[in-house]
Amino acid sequence: PRSMIVRRGNTSKHVAELLLELRKVMAPHTALKLREKATNTLKDFVHAAQPLGVSHLLMLAQRETQVNLRIARLPAGPTLALKILAFELARTVRAAQKRPFDTTAAYATAPLVVLNNFGADEAAPHVKLLRVTFEAMFAPIDVSTVKLADCRRVVLVERDPATDVLELRHYAIRASASGVSKTVKRVVEAKGKTPDLSKLRDISEYVRGLARPANDDAYGSDSEAENDAKVVLAGKYAGRSNVKHRESAIKLAELGPRLTMKLYKVQRGVCDGDVLYHAFAGDRATAGADLSKQ
Repeated sequence: PRSMIVRRGNTSKHVAELLLELRKVMAPHTALKLREKATNTLKDFVHAAQPLGVSHLLMLAQRETQVNLRIARLPAGPTLALKILAFELARTVRAAQKRPFDTTAAYATAPLVVLNNFGADEAAPHVKLLRVTFEAMFAPIDVSTVKLADCRRVVLVERDPATDVLELRHYAIRASASGVSKTVKRVVEAKGKTPDLSKLRDISEYVRGLARPANDDAYGSDSEAENDAKVVLAGKYAGRSNVKHRESAIKLAELGPRLTMKLYKVQRGVCDGDVLYHAFAGDRATAGADLSKQ
């Protein structure tokens, strides 16, 4: 699947920044440097998408303080219209972290997608359509052929069954050698800045945890935990000491952005056609059957 993420109409600088961050989330199978013009119409984007093999067109629009996101399945629909109730930019998420994680290499491969609380066969038609849409936007995973080194990011979408509100989060997947103390790990995995041991009498004081380096505060991390999930790697993974058949601790480091959304309308075509579902008007008489076919 390939996507094109565009802006419709005038937006604030924060929404414009959100647009760029959503493109990074969908990387590398999206147009990262696409530039829209004020004169571009919806037909222009649809026509441009066809020869590029684009499967999904995502459109951000703003009316005063309300921000909407529409996801259209090309070439014939349907289109899901979501109201963005709240969002946090990646820079805001990272500013709250003691040790933000960032690597451009993680964006070289497509993210995994994890969906929670989207029900099964008994779910409402619009919930099924949400699940199918999010699954189709990301590359499918074949566990028998997927390369472990390509699993670098994950997009989590969780639905609140009581309110139908969706929470989207974007994480980097990290691995570090298990069975190694944090003090040793900080020396082995240090990137440019190693512990300042100049005031210690012997390095053993640091290794055994009897003394702290002068710049110890630089090594706090929001993602460090005592009970990380531990797995035996099936292949080499990014990071030092992450080699095949060796146990490593798996951690998630949030990259951002964060989105809180709610589906309010489904249309049969690309931003046109019959309204198959509307959150404020109830399902149309044939919505259940129509959404199932979509």
